[in-house]
Amino acid sequence: MHNYDIRNVSLGQIKYYIEVVECNSFTKAAERLHISQSTISKNIASLENMLGLMLLIREKKNIRVTPAGKSIYDKWKQLTQQIDLDIQEAFQIQLCNIRSLSVGALDSFNPDLFIIPAIKNFKLLHETVGIRVENNGAQEIRRMLVENEVDIIITVLYDMEESNTDQLNYVILGDSPHAVCMLKTHPLAKKDKIYVKDLASCDFIGISPLVTPSYINMLTNLCTPFGFTPNFSCYTSSANSLALNLVTDNEIFVCDRTFRDFGSEHLCSKTLENTKSGFVMAWRKDNTKELTKLFINETIALFSREQYNKEW
Repeated sequence: MHNYDIRNVSLGQIKYYIEVVECNSFTKAAERLHISQSTISKNIASLENMLGLMLLIREKKNIRVTPAGKSIYDKWKQLTQQIDLDIQEAFQIQLCNIRSLSVGALDSFNPDLFIIPAIKNFKLLHETVGIRVENNGAQEIRRMLVENEVDIIITVLYDMEESNTDQLNYVILGDSPHAVCMLKTHPLAKKDKIYVKDLASCDFIGISPLVTPSYINMLTNLCTPFGFTPNFSCYTSSANSLALNLVTDNEIFVCDRTFRDFGSEHLCSKTLENTKSGFVMAWRKDNTKELTKLFINETIALFSREQYNKEW
């Protein structure tokens, strides 16, 4: 058996070697690692000397990995990936130990209606728990939940209904009818009640399907039973831009009563009769954190109380 002292091999040298093999170049590897080429060359030469192995064959314009070098690259690549996973797992354990919770909230919600009350209610019961709140669009906060960047999200019902929820559980916290917003000069602004069929001749402002495809699907499903599909005059990059893009007297956008711009003095905002939307709380099925369970149960209890048991 070949003798060597493992104490002389550093993780830095292993990382340097992996980068050189993957870049097939000392120069490119040095650029990616933001170090000089001489530093990376000396470290790998030292590594080969300590191991007594020829890992690379240096040629004038490129390098070739030896059979021994290929074998050790495959093993070390797995090793460094496992180290990264171990560090992430330890970080998650630390977060649990310092009692923290992360919540994602839809950025187009009126926060005063339920997000702030839910956070305040939980903090009142658990003063020592740290809570981090992230605001973003429906698709982004759902991605954050699936990828374990947040523990819980509070979002709109249609996004969960339109999405693959195999990994997620969700509960409806409240019902809200759909609503339509328009300029005060829009012909529909004079009507006491507005129905979906009244929107057939309107121009819709919508959130881009590249950003939130579930919003476009919701509108299509809403209108199709009445014999029309939405005619879009403009797409926006977020729900928060919908109101800013109302320009003509024939344009409208659909939201619900939890939308932050609903009831704005600059708009005419009206309920869409005989429709139903809502807001939900969702979490990953594999989330076993005790704090997550506490937040879920206490938030459900909060919205089940008499003052919250209403249609928004």
